[in-house]
Amino acid sequence: MSTPHASGVWISADFASVVRWSGDVALRHRIESTVAGRHRSTGRPPTESHPAGEGHRDEHMRTFFAQVAHVLRADDDLLLLGDGEVVEHFAEQLRADDQTSGRTRRIEVEKGGPLTERQLVARTRTFAGYPAKRRLPR
Repeated sequence: MSTPHASGVWISADFASVVRWSGDVALRHRIESTVAGRHRSTGRPPTESHPAGEGHRDEHMRTFFAQVAHVLRADDDLLLLGDGEVVEHFAEQLRADDQTSGRTRRIEVEKGGPLTERQLVARTRTFAGYPAKRRLPR
């Protein structure tokens, strides 16, 4: 199944690279994250009255997800790529938003290491049903 428009997103807690494939044009967008790392401070250890919950980090992550989702077109099929649980959580949020809005679009998730911008464009193009044209050797 090919679609004329698709978006590819490589996402981590640090940033998201978004590519929108439309025919033969790729539009690129990068969104930096303000999500704090998962390192522990040297402060007092967590206790029952002072938990080490990640509520503050989770709120930043929700804000980051909203920023990334905002640049995605509602009618685009989505290829979501990432190297950790961030991509899975982002996919869950998008699917929940789609269900609430009554949208149906294809959302595929692939976990893997970082991609270059060219690799992300190529993966998005193939996902959209436009495989790269191969040149025959002379």
